[in-house]
Amino acid sequence: MRQRLIPALALVCGLGFTADDPGLKPEPLVVPETNQQIPVSSKKDLTFPLVADPDLASRELYFQIHDGQAWGAWQKHGQAYAKDAPVVWAPPEGHLRIYFNKILSSGISTGVPTAATKATAEFIIDRTSPTVGITFPAAKAKLRGGDRYTVTWAADDKYLRSNPIAVKFSRDGNGTFETLATGIPNSGSWDWTVPMSMTTSGVLRIEAADKAANLGGTEISGLVIDSIKPRGKVLGPAIANRADVTFDLDVSDQGPATLTNARLWVSQDDGTSWSEGPVIDAPFKQVAWKAPADGRFRLYVVATDGAGNITAAPKGKDGSEVLIVDSTAPVITLAAAIGITEASTAKPGARTDFKPGDRVQVPFSVKDANLTANSVTVSIQYDATMPWRELAKGQATDAAYFFAIPADAKDTKQARVRVTAVDNAGNQGEAISSQPFAIQTKVQAETLQGDINNILNP
Repeated sequence: MRQRLIPALALVCGLGFTADDPGLKPEPLVVPETNQQIPVSSKKDLTFPLVADPDLASRELYFQIHDGQAWGAWQKHGQAYAKDAPVVWAPPEGHLRIYFNKILSSGISTGVPTAATKATAEFIIDRTSPTVGITFPAAKAKLRGGDRYTVTWAADDKYLRSNPIAVKFSRDGNGTFETLATGIPNSGSWDWTVPMSMTTSGVLRIEAADKAANLGGTEISGLVIDSIKPRGKVLGPAIANRADVTFDLDVSDQGPATLTNARLWVSQDDGTSWSEGPVIDAPFKQVAWKAPADGRFRLYVVATDGAGNITAAPKGKDGSEVLIVDSTAPVITLAAAIGITEASTAKPGARTDFKPGDRVQVPFSVKDANLTANSVTVSIQYDATMPWRELAKGQATDAAYFFAIPADAKDTKQARVRVTAVDNAGNQGEAISSQPFAIQTKVQAETLQGDINNILNP
């Protein structure tokens, strides 16, 4: 992927520098109209070898400077050169012409130059290194390893070479650079495929060379290269008994660019299609979501780091977690209106009176899509004013519960049983006898109505 930043007003930045490159040789300036080649140099002092003349008395050096529009007036160098003295001159920077007024021992000379005088030589002195400003990337930019970015810059120099630009990179910023490209035009942009090797201290350098072999450039430091995609996972819960759910998350980035954002994705059709859910805020540990209804949902986290690495989009069931939203309690049905039957049969009978020690059973059925195994609790209540007494818990959900009427049961005609069960979402269902049954614990002594004598002898 190519990435490019072209700001409306380019911000030129970087740490500028100048350098010497022994392998860099000057090249002439070619005048397009005439194809004239004008030598260019950065030398401070020039020594001119001139043809010896036995009649020579001295020499005078004249020069003129081109201001970009026209040649200026001839100027005389303040020093005259004696017959055998070397002609050494420290010229100013600029586009120059020189002329030597040769004076013989008789006093005759070639003459002071005029506007029509043909120059002895023409050349350019340039001791100023090019300036370079990098407009992209910025210092400390976070780049994605393996991606292609368009590096942009602005290089300025009056006498830039034809292909003046070199691009270099240092992974660890220790001063050792790898040359990425050299001899490229000053187009202002170059496509760079960022290496996969990660760093937090990368340095990008752009150098520009001019025709005088001056070298200048700039560096952008602190570049972060990150080649690892963040990862995210929903830790739980796996089941909930309400629509509003807060998920615990594990979202992390093993690369140096660090997380910038994350989002929950949800599938309501077991991974066939996916839709964006809520944004996950830093520190990316939890996110709240509301289910549209009870059901089974797949969950997936997409995270992005500062370099633009992004978790792969959800696809099918891969990498997703499942949430079941179940707000419905288990449905429990008692087989008998009074809740119990004789132990010998699960079918309701006519018997509604029992005594301590009688073996009975509580036949029931439980229906729930997410029923918790062995979650049945059976209790008995002797009348509505008394608390429920637990008979057993952790019972199977698919088998009747058998028990003996407790020996310490209360004498009552209002006894009832209750069966409860829970599902994996924590919903609890219950069923209570719709009609009471009796527990008889004592028998009153029989009493005759009337006198026995009257019974015997009416």
